[in-house]
Amino acid sequence: MRYRLFIVASVTMLSATLLLNAQQPPAAGQAPAAATPVPAAEAAPAAANTLAEAGRWHFGSDPTVWVMIFIFNLALFVVLERVYVLRKVRGDSAGLVEYLTAALHKGDAIDKVAEKAAESQYGLEGRVAALSLKGWDKGEHAMKEYAEAALIAERRSLEKRLVILSTLGNNTPFIGLLGTVLGIMKAFRDLAEMGDSGPSVVMRGISEALIATAMGLAVAIPVVIAYNALSRIVQDKLSQAEEIATLIRAIRLNK
Repeated sequence: MRYRLFIVASVTMLSATLLLNAQQPPAAGQAPAAATPVPAAEAAPAAANTLAEAGRWHFGSDPTVWVMIFIFNLALFVVLERVYVLRKVRGDSAGLVEYLTAALHKGDAIDKVAEKAAESQYGLEGRVAALSLKGWDKGEHAMKEYAEAALIAERRSLEKRLVILSTLGNNTPFIGLLGTVLGIMKAFRDLAEMGDSGPSVVMRGISEALIATAMGLAVAIPVVIAYNALSRIVQDKLSQAEEIATLIRAIRLNK
C-alpha cells in the first residue's frame, strides 16, 4: 500500500511540474511586458473563484469523482453490515470457559453441555465448542476435526465482503490518479486553445487535477483502516474460539 501511495504522489507532483512549465515563453526579441501589480485584496477573491470553478467542474463533469463517491458509499455499507454481524456473534467467552470447565470436570452429559454451549449468549465461541463436543466419544482427533470444520465455517461467515474493502482500499488511489491524469489533459488542452493566458489557467488546471487525487486518498485511507480493524476483530474472535476448543480437548485427555 505504501509504494502505491508513493507512486500516486510522485505522478501528481510530476504532472503539476509539467503543467507549470507548459506556459509559452515570450517571443524572441520581444521583452516581456511589465507585470501590473495586483492588490492582495483582488488577488485572493480571484484565486478563490478559480478554485471554486475547479471544484464545480470536477463535481459536475469528472466521472472519477462520482465513481469515488459511489466507492465511499459502498465501503460504508460494507463496514456497517460487518459491524452488525460482529456484534451478533459477540458472546461471554469467559463465562463459557467457566461453564465448560465445571460441567466437563463434573461429568455432565455431553449432549446437555453441548446444547448449553450453543446458546446465543456464548456467541461464536459457543457454537465452535458445541460442535467440538460432538466428537467427545470418538477421540481427540475427531474433536479436532469438528472444531476445525466449525472454525472454517465461522471464518467464511465473518470474512464475507471484507475482500470488497480490501479491493476498494487498494485501488481507489489509482482511480483518483486517473482523475488527475484527465485533469492534466484538460489543462493542456485549455492552454493550447487559449495560448499565453497567464497563470490563472495553469492554477485552474492544477487544482482540477489534484482534486481527484485528494478524493482518492481521502476515501482509501479510512477504508484501509476499517478493513484492518475488522480483520483484526475477526482474527481475535476465531483465536478465542480455537483456544476454547483446545481447552475442551485438554480436559478430555485428563479425564
